[in-house]
Amino acid sequence: MIIVKMNATTVECSIAASELHEIGLTPEAVIEGAENTTSFFAQLNKEVGQQLDYNPETEVMMMSKNMMMDGSVRIFAVKMSNEDIQKATDRIRGAAETILKTLTQERVDEIKSKTGREKGVALNEVITNVTETINKIYGRDAEFEMMPEGPQAKYQPLSEYARYMVEFNELNEAERFSKVVQRLPIVDSILYKHKGRYYMHVGLMSSDEGIIYEMRRAGVEYSQLLTVNSPEAMFIAEHAEKVIAEDAIVHLADLAR
Repeated sequence: MIIVKMNATTVECSIAASELHEIGLTPEAVIEGAENTTSFFAQLNKEVGQQLDYNPETEVMMMSKNMMMDGSVRIFAVKMSNEDIQKATDRIRGAAETILKTLTQERVDEIKSKTGREKGVALNEVITNVTETINKIYGRDAEFEMMPEGPQAKYQPLSEYARYMVEFNELNEAERFSKVVQRLPIVDSILYKHKGRYYMHVGLMSSDEGIIYEMRRAGVEYSQLLTVNSPEAMFIAEHAEKVIAEDAIVHLADLAR
């Protein structure tokens, strides 16, 4: 088992399927939290707790378990203080309030009253705003803040090509992200700017779980938001200022220090 401390609150654990079989476990049992994994997780909690200086009296340890294509298991462990819990719940509460304000009956009636193309544009705008609000719950900090204990759905694309949208507060964040992912099989990339934020559309041509994982991890580390094949990407493409029209990853990676 490989344990990597990513920061002061997060640890990544990678366990090969062969290692699990040696101790009488299967990847499926670990993902599902079967009864025979109790001692395994007790030992894992102990090691992770030491890495993060975890205090069980005042902090909570959250885990996310993911099975990879090769049968290995990756576990992210995150410790949360009362302050972290408050931040996470405030973010969710704020998102819920925003959605309620967006989906008022008056707004729905306004959409219904429109005709032709205007009806579709208005509906798409509402859907985009709601989706963006929901996705921001799982932005850079929240990706780990509220991960429920238990199995997580595997990311299994239906085709090799996937369109990612990555959001950045600052241009230098986009540069660092580009530096990290430039060696991945990216076939197109465009950088946009909208309301003071930067948005990058990235076309990734791969169904390899490891490559997809690296893209997602880079997004969590360097951006505020990463989505896949999302409707808000269309909104950005239509309404945002195009800063770099092609090969944005290449150009920004060259600028990164």
